[in-house]
Amino acid sequence: MWKSVLIQRTLPLSVSYLLLIIAAIALDYLLHVTHLAWIGRYMGVAGTAFLVFSFGYSARKKKLVTNGTLKFFLRLHCNAGWIGTLMILLHSGIHFNAVLPWLATAFMLIVTGSGHVGQYLLKKVRDEVKMKMKQLGVSATDENIDQQQYWDTLTVKTLKKWRTVHMPMVSLLMALTLIHILSIAFFWNWN
Repeated sequence: MWKSVLIQRTLPLSVSYLLLIIAAIALDYLLHVTHLAWIGRYMGVAGTAFLVFSFGYSARKKKLVTNGTLKFFLRLHCNAGWIGTLMILLHSGIHFNAVLPWLATAFMLIVTGSGHVGQYLLKKVRDEVKMKMKQLGVSATDENIDQQQYWDTLTVKTLKKWRTVHMPMVSLLMALTLIHILSIAFFWNWN
């Protein structure tokens, strides 16, 4: 039972996702208790900046950024996404003021969840590549494996299903975020 996929893969991803939500609730509660809830308003800007920063991974994959390893940018993407999501959850708080921000928050949680799934799939693919290379008698390091044609083919096949959910959700999240920002700017009391 302890070696099942449910325990070894799904449980850690679920715990990480739940820790994100629990951390947001705990920090929001702490801000309210200490009468610092106003800080949450500015967490939206910082969280959005972290999420924009996480797009460095996509820029690296498309070779718009040429310095740094893909592995480094993936780790940056995951960490910046987690921190940005936490900050935006603090920004949205436990307030039900408007539909648009909560819709954007819901999509952000879906994108984060699908990112966790993608992270699992990537680990699974990497493990499978290592196992197949070992079966073929090829001695290779992680950097060497990443450059192999086999790696590319297997990755595309495995992640194809995941990307069909993740990428449209990211686009929808970006659209909702932009509408939210524009509506704030429009209704802001500029006097």
